[in-house]
Amino acid sequence: MFPKTSPSFFDGPWTFEKTEHAILGLCKILDRYAHKLTLEDLQNDPRCARIPDLSLDTVQQVIADVEAKLWRGAKPFEHEVIYHTGPHHDDIMLGIMPFINRQLRSPNNQVHFAIMTSGYHSVTDAFLREALQDTLDYLHQGRIQMVRYPDFFEQGYRFKQEKDIHHYLDNVARRNPDEMRRGFCHRILRDAVGLWSLKSVVDVEARFTTEIENLKAGKPNSPEVQKLKGEVREFEEELVWAYAGTALDHIHHLRLGLYDQGSLSPELVEGSKGPVHDDDINTILNQLRTIKPTVISVAIDSEGQGPNTHYKVMQSIAEAVRLWGKEADLKDLRIIGYRNVWSTFHPAEANVYVPVSLNAFAVFEKAFKDSYLTQVKAEFPNPDFDGPFSELAEQIWVKNYKDVQFILGKDFFYENAHPLIRATHGLIFLKEMNVKGFVALAESMKSIMERNK
Repeated sequence: MFPKTSPSFFDGPWTFEKTEHAILGLCKILDRYAHKLTLEDLQNDPRCARIPDLSLDTVQQVIADVEAKLWRGAKPFEHEVIYHTGPHHDDIMLGIMPFINRQLRSPNNQVHFAIMTSGYHSVTDAFLREALQDTLDYLHQGRIQMVRYPDFFEQGYRFKQEKDIHHYLDNVARRNPDEMRRGFCHRILRDAVGLWSLKSVVDVEARFTTEIENLKAGKPNSPEVQKLKGEVREFEEELVWAYAGTALDHIHHLRLGLYDQGSLSPELVEGSKGPVHDDDINTILNQLRTIKPTVISVAIDSEGQGPNTHYKVMQSIAEAVRLWGKEADLKDLRIIGYRNVWSTFHPAEANVYVPVSLNAFAVFEKAFKDSYLTQVKAEFPNPDFDGPFSELAEQIWVKNYKDVQFILGKDFFYENAHPLIRATHGLIFLKEMNVKGFVALAESMKSIMERNK
């Protein structure tokens, strides 16, 4: 069975996407590369037989189109202002990190990251309890010296977040998990001082002891604890992009109202305000006006394909872009749709294939495990996979690569003159659109959702 997003082969006008879909499907059924298909193979397949003016030239057209998608994904970005958006912390990384890392290598690009929601539901009580206890332990050992500065509890706690990140990543390089943990606890302490307006080490000890006991007892999280959990996720996101030198002022934690701070159930709160809410749209719109991106990435998931927040964030971004288009010329703005561990593009749906090398796999896997401490064992895992989300993403990229090999052949990759193509062992599928196409896609998905209610 094809994914929900696949075209209907027997309804509506025929498109080239259907042609690509049908020919790849036949290659997989016959376990045969595209260039080895015969006209008889095509004519005997019920889907391929519907292709207008069917001939072996049709196969060559598909091969050429797939190759063009690959070269499009291999092309470097230069002189772009790129605004990567993610519904939750880790969504951007799991979808397109190898794609982004190449953008970050050029000083001519401005690369921003906007994470739309708090993500506090992904932090367990046990994780936070251990973090608070470790912070207390370091404090009692005299290993958190910043509390000794005379202005720390007045305003000093607000500064040097970049230093916490640098300390942590320095010790990733040194393979020193104790110092990594100390760097993480520095950030926990800064955030806690701001949340509870703590004024002394005595205040810290009292508050942390109370919260540790509450977490042990399983009491409902207060709004402050929920916010602290969200700030844990924010630190994780900052670590990931700091691997390539991204500054904090290019990482934006929007904390949109899609999460209801008073609820404990993500199934109930995600999207509780509906798919589009004015406050959320205005927050995104104002950031678009300020940053003025030339490229925007968006997670493209239909409702029910993943967490509901994915769909609702996409609708909010689409509405913000539509409104921005009323006051700015967006004819050159590119929207890049991505998916990650919750749903995937069929090769025919995507129009950009990003090569992923073993080097990119290694960077991705290490960055995930070193940075997303709360997600190495996810609180809300994918129902079809029991393990770190990074491994599931890699499996998807490998499968994408194997599918494209049916069309281009294995030798296309290992004999290629371009070193990036020769090094390819995975592919990320993207759907690039202009503003009109993106807004139309969002409207179409909304109409389908409303019809299915």
